[in-house]
Amino acid sequence: MAEQPAKSGRRSGRRPRLSLDDWTEAGLRLLVSEGRGAVKISRLCDELGVTKGSFYWHFSDIDDLMKAIATRYTSQDNDAARGLTSLEEMPVDERLAHMGAMLVDARAWEAEVAVREWARSDPQVAESVRALDQRIMAVVQNCFRELGFDDEEAEIRAGTLVYAGIGFLYGRDNLPTPTVEQIQKLLAILVRH
Repeated sequence: MAEQPAKSGRRSGRRPRLSLDDWTEAGLRLLVSEGRGAVKISRLCDELGVTKGSFYWHFSDIDDLMKAIATRYTSQDNDAARGLTSLEEMPVDERLAHMGAMLVDARAWEAEVAVREWARSDPQVAESVRALDQRIMAVVQNCFRELGFDDEEAEIRAGTLVYAGIGFLYGRDNLPTPTVEQIQKLLAILVRH
């Protein structure tokens, strides 16, 4: 049975019922910090201070939670956290500069790498990551179209930037991390006609 909030102002020692977002956020944190194998119902319940009944209020099993984590992480709702939704309102040069800076933002790396690693063994997660990559590619391609490049040129330039971002994720432990200034120089090359 799921936890219920206390009915009076007195403390009952019980936590209010956790939301679906509480569970998916906790599961994602654990996935990022320790990997897919660490995401277990009992571990999450211990960390959140609730019973397994709270878990089963929202999910039928751990696979159901994992699907919710993948959906949340790669959904358009999460685009705001990535800065994708606000990008559309920026002038194109600011948009590209912002996306370039995002390529070297260490805060996003751990989650991105964890989800991409998980996608290697889970077809549903792989499809979600593929859809996210395609949304990002479309945003970047549109920037280059707005700068006057034809479809083919926009696709090549966008691909260079998107693939560089994925490469930064996987190469960051083995290669020097580019600076924002170096990314800006790459962008200057890509926007030249």
